[in-house]
Amino acid sequence: MSLTRRAFIGASGILTLGSSRLLTSAAQSATPIRLELLPNHFELRPGERLHYNALQRAEDNSLLLQSQAHFPDPRFSINDPTTVRIIDPAGVIEAVRPGRAELTATIPAGEQRFIITVAGPALQPISAVPWTSVKGLKAREFLFVGHANRDGYDYTAVAKPGIDRAVKRAKENGVRVVYWASAQYPDWYSEDRRPDYAFITEGQEHETRVEADKVTFTGGDFMFCTLRNVQMTLHTLLKNDPPSRIHFAFASDAIWYEDVWGPGAKRWYPAPMLLLSTIFARHSKDQQRYDEVVVPFLNRTINEFPVLGYPARATPPLRDLIRDRTIVVRLGNDFERVYQRGNANKSIRLDFVNL
Repeated sequence: MSLTRRAFIGASGILTLGSSRLLTSAAQSATPIRLELLPNHFELRPGERLHYNALQRAEDNSLLLQSQAHFPDPRFSINDPTTVRIIDPAGVIEAVRPGRAELTATIPAGEQRFIITVAGPALQPISAVPWTSVKGLKAREFLFVGHANRDGYDYTAVAKPGIDRAVKRAKENGVRVVYWASAQYPDWYSEDRRPDYAFITEGQEHETRVEADKVTFTGGDFMFCTLRNVQMTLHTLLKNDPPSRIHFAFASDAIWYEDVWGPGAKRWYPAPMLLLSTIFARHSKDQQRYDEVVVPFLNRTINEFPVLGYPARATPPLRDLIRDRTIVVRLGNDFERVYQRGNANKSIRLDFVNL
């Protein structure tokens, strides 16, 4: 997610915890208004930080508008700051000690209250530094974990099981693990909280040179956050003493996907995230998966650069740096296609796998 693209999210079947009352519109219309907080996660551990977003619905459960107007910007307050403290009145809170506290969300139409329970062992913090503090990373192999946080887009943590498997396997095999974390949306949901490196980057943007035989990507929205990390990693590699061969892998069962990029009906927020592997499963053949999912990803990666102004120094264009490269895509063990034919000795290999 990005500071320039706020993670407005929601879900069907939300269960609002705690005592609350329905809001009415500023004009006191006959239609009561219901305010929900997302993620619907109100049982926290000491030390856990979370950024709530608000979703406003009418009593008939419909969204008030088909625009961002149904995501109001409430101000938050707490009745017991010794149990839960406000980090940012716009919605960032931190659980301090065991107990119960009442969180009040206020919008022009009124206010609504939610009960937060704090219990269990303290959550170990992740020590992350700005990506600008490191110029390069070097190892035989890296696992990248991007935006594994439920208070951003993936509010149901659909990618968590796959990410947990990927991190566990990486550490067992001596693969270096890198977390690309968000300060704006801090509720990191992976079980392992001790990566080899952790960098703060709101949109997975970075200009860090990564030298490795292989990089595996997990976490993040496939067509936005993950895509931008791929763009940035490629751009930095290719413009400075580029290697002859680049090998990227994508863990399809550990990357989440906003269901608006493919053909057919668009499921905008507040629809929950899907796994990339679920998107692949919609197609019965690998050729369809390649044509409908992978090719649009590569087209956007190469031709739509930079994304939302990242990087600021976007020269030369990525498509120029990649022009003479052979780009090969593999889906599983049996399917391989050449996306772009170029110099056979200067290649980019992209594997899509389940971990």
